[in-house]
Amino acid sequence: MKALPLLLLLSLGPVLAQAAPLTQVTLADGRVVQLNDDFSWEYLLVKPASVASTAVGVQAQSAPRTVAAPVLTEQALANPALLSEAARDGVQVRLDRLETGDTYRLRFMVHNTGSRNVVGVRGHVSLFDRQGVQLSRQEARFWVAENRLPETYLRKGEDRPSLEVEMAKPAGQGERPLVRVEIEEVVFR
Repeated sequence: MKALPLLLLLSLGPVLAQAAPLTQVTLADGRVVQLNDDFSWEYLLVKPASVASTAVGVQAQSAPRTVAAPVLTEQALANPALLSEAARDGVQVRLDRLETGDTYRLRFMVHNTGSRNVVGVRGHVSLFDRQGVQLSRQEARFWVAENRLPETYLRKGEDRPSLEVEMAKPAGQGERPLVRVEIEEVVFR
């Protein structure tokens, strides 16, 4: 019975370890930065999706709701380079190449500025049109190393190309999309 609270605490560990936003700060040049409780920060680049009801009054409770896609902030549209690079725990991921065809093929560069060896980097890649509306979002594995093969580790100061990420081309998308990179997890050895 004593182990139950300990098991509950251990199972909630990953949820409790996530950075929670503390405050937002507007810089002198107009960019908005979010400060987190784990001493990290990030540019606010995406406005959250809004939920709109299609009916009013009593019928609104049963009416279907439409969810608008997330959109980029004005600062992200003015400076798209902010979207194509992300950093977390001493690892930077930067968009290196975007090839178009039937699908989009994306290649990233992964750079380790920390002191520990990296064996995995996982996150998300989002595509936005030129007006800033999100077209798609997909999970991506930017770096994967073998735990028992040290030559596959991303070591301090190294720059290496990532695994290639392939994304479906949204219907009617003729222009080159804006690409947003997000890092969710960095695994060290």
